[in-house]
Amino acid sequence: MFRFRKKIGERWERISLPVEPRSSYVLTGPSRHVWEHSIPPLEQHRYSITLRTLAGEGR
Repeated sequence: MFRFRKKIGERWERISLPVEPRSSYVLTGPSRHVWEHSIPPLEQHRYSITLRTLAGEGR
């Protein structure tokens, strides 16, 4: 599962989305800049590669 959350006043709005094994994804717009994102811990190994741009680049 891929979890997203954002603060609205005193509470959190939360959304969970399924992620298929060996999948890739790109976060853009609000999913990258407004929402916090995380993947819950798993019992098996998981590898994650993150590519980012510096703040101000490409915006």
